[in-house]
Amino acid sequence: MAYFGKVFTLEKNENFDGFINSLGLPKEKADSYVKSKSSQKIEKDGDGYIITSTTSQGVTEIKFKPGVEFDQQITPEIVTKNVMTVEGDKFTQVQKADGKTITFVREFSPDKLVVTITSNFWDGVAKRIYV
Repeated sequence: MAYFGKVFTLEKNENFDGFINSLGLPKEKADSYVKSKSSQKIEKDGDGYIITSTTSQGVTEIKFKPGVEFDQQITPEIVTKNVMTVEGDKFTQVQKADGKTITFVREFSPDKLVVTITSNFWDGVAKRIYV
């Protein structure tokens, strides 16, 4: 796939502030997430994948195999259960913790990454567009 190994940089957000506000974070922390200029990269790793995200808070890697549950440390206090599925160029991550579910749909193309975010505790839809 032409997008493997390519670094996509955030170009714009749509309703991302609404999603972040739904998390109930302190204002200062919420503002830092909304204003952060992040980047993402996906790579093939044997029969799995690695998604690397870089933000002002640091670098995180998600290593996964499609359909296999994995843990993700979100904060020192929060560890989520996740399953990632792959359909063509669409990578869907379902993240669960404490009765809350967040779904991240990453749609890759050679020149763009669109991340659509929904949850079971917020009625909106957020998008992050990377180029």
